[in-house]
Amino acid sequence: MTHRPPTRNIIRIAAAAAVGVAAALSVAFLPSAGAYDVPARLNEVAHVYSLGAGEVRCPSEAEWSAYYGSAFAWGSTNLREDVTLLAPSMCEGALNVGNDSVPLWQQAAGAWVLVHESWHLRHWRHRRDEAKVACQAIVLFRDGAERLGASEQQAEELYPYALALHLRQAALFSWYKNNSCRAPLWIPPE
Repeated sequence: MTHRPPTRNIIRIAAAAAVGVAAALSVAFLPSAGAYDVPARLNEVAHVYSLGAGEVRCPSEAEWSAYYGSAFAWGSTNLREDVTLLAPSMCEGALNVGNDSVPLWQQAAGAWVLVHESWHLRHWRHRRDEAKVACQAIVLFRDGAERLGASEQQAEELYPYALALHLRQAALFSWYKNNSCRAPLWIPPE
């Protein structure tokens, strides 16, 4: 007499196998969560201004273009998720502050955008106020540039670019204008 396994066991084994195969296939064919880097140095500097809140991400050019569709935006912060995205050119600038291989304007813009978005990450009552955030970014620009690797002299050389960006932004978009903001003066070298 042959012993046959009970029907219930066969069904359980088949169901477990089907679930295992389905799980393996779903993992294999899941779309990627996003192509971005989380540079430690940018997060370290951002955490100085955000008081440790949030994460800075550098998306791939394809991901940035798909999300924004233009080169107009240089940075964005999701306040609900405490995540900042910097445009690829801004990441490159911020990661190469003090490096002669990257144009000065790009270094300055990268540092300025990073400091700006870091203030959006900070859990303070003005985090949604572009004018107040923009003021903090320009007031602390030199400090941010030095934290990113610039010498004091290099930070001074980058400052006029950041100041020009700050003033132009306020002139073009009224919500960035803060009449009570006192940006540090730029004194041309002798």
